[in-house]
Amino acid sequence: MIALSTAFPKAMIALEIDGKQDFQVLDVSCKQAENILKAIDSLLDKNDFAIQDNDVFAVVVGPGSFTGLRIGTALVKGFCAGLDQVCKVVPISSLDLLAFEYVKQNKPESDFACVINALSGLYFVCQYHANGEKKGEEALVDSEQYKLLNLEKIGIKGENVANIEIELCAESLLEYANILARSGKFCDFHTLSPVYLRKSQAEDALDQKNLKKS
Repeated sequence: MIALSTAFPKAMIALEIDGKQDFQVLDVSCKQAENILKAIDSLLDKNDFAIQDNDVFAVVVGPGSFTGLRIGTALVKGFCAGLDQVCKVVPISSLDLLAFEYVKQNKPESDFACVINALSGLYFVCQYHANGEKKGEEALVDSEQYKLLNLEKIGIKGENVANIEIELCAESLLEYANILARSGKFCDFHTLSPVYLRKSQAEDALDQKNLKKS
């Protein structure tokens, strides 16, 4: 398996082939579009593997950074389309991954909500039971709705939008991807697409422009 996350400022790559694991994290200044493919190649070379040795890909599909999500999903679709063998794809929710990491680190006793800053006073939110099981749908909420959310809020370190902030790691990305794979949570790579939950700023601007014309 090769698991990727380009949904957050730090990109994560996790590799597990023939029982061998390795990981790489690219920092916030890594220019993901330019360097993620080089980093994957480097990780494979370091472990004496070729991309053809892998037949399962996992990728974080969002919600999160518009550009980052497109990078990750496009890479996986390209790999699957270009390889001769049939590859399985595991799509991963960024909020579910955050919940998994929080439960793993803290073993909470009460329900909680995971949150990602969607910018412009908006937030991506999903509620979870104490064991990490999803209890609601992922949603985009405004600041007033966010304030009314009467649960412990779990966010990504550095975003400064939640009561508790945690650091995501590539090891947990691989662990969670394997859990989903063992449960058969695969999708056809042709239908793999980012989960945005909101329109981009360019789409919002176009809508406003069209509204003024009508």
